[in-house]
Amino acid sequence: MTIGTVPYLNAVPLVWGLPVVGYDGEVCYGSPAELASWLQKGEIDGGLIPIAEYFQGVGDAVVDGIALASDGAVGSVLLVSKIPTFHIQSVSVDRGSRTSVLLLRILLAERYGVYPVLLATEPDVEVMLRKTDAALLIGDAALALQKDPAWIITDLGAEWKEMTGLPFVFAAWALREGSDQKRLARLLTDAKQEGIKNLPTIIAEEAERRRLDRSLVADYLTSRIQYDLTDRHLQSIYLFAEKCRRQGLIKSVRSIRLIS
Repeated sequence: MTIGTVPYLNAVPLVWGLPVVGYDGEVCYGSPAELASWLQKGEIDGGLIPIAEYFQGVGDAVVDGIALASDGAVGSVLLVSKIPTFHIQSVSVDRGSRTSVLLLRILLAERYGVYPVLLATEPDVEVMLRKTDAALLIGDAALALQKDPAWIITDLGAEWKEMTGLPFVFAAWALREGSDQKRLARLLTDAKQEGIKNLPTIIAEEAERRRLDRSLVADYLTSRIQYDLTDRHLQSIYLFAEKCRRQGLIKSVRSIRLIS
């Protein structure tokens, strides 16, 4: 049994407790794009994949009650621009991102009326901004960003909340067809509960390991990131998918099959 997750700080509380709850399989790490590819190819049994990838047909079922989400500003999905957002014509995006790129397209189109050219690249903001008007940073690269006063910083979680009044779901656990889905769902649910129970320990460990300020890590993991998948989150997922469909970014809105 193999589980795939991202190496970002936000996912740690979901996998930290796996050894404690009896999971004895492999945990592998990759970018959101890599996880989706591995799950699609059957190389992993479950993956914390971008929710947009599920609508592209990746994964058979989604674990009920677990997500990586935010209800407003998230702090780790940022658009950094050298010019006013209304004038952006090009954006460098982290090549490992999936859902955040679609969210960026939706927000720029619906809130700002712009349809920029996107350039997939490595997440180095200085290099990105030399190539394009703006840069999309996700994960730890966004969280640890040293902000320049000349930059315009837009938090995509905050923009979605302002536009829709809803939280935004960035990723969820998707399971492949043929895997032991019930057992995996139970292990992942138990691991989430164990991680949340031990957040103070995780905050201390990750602040030291990632060389981040402990108060920043604490605020991020306790106030910015949400780990639940509720009816309200599902409403937001379907709204996002429908907006993507209308923009021609996905072909159809797939029903989410939940398993617990």
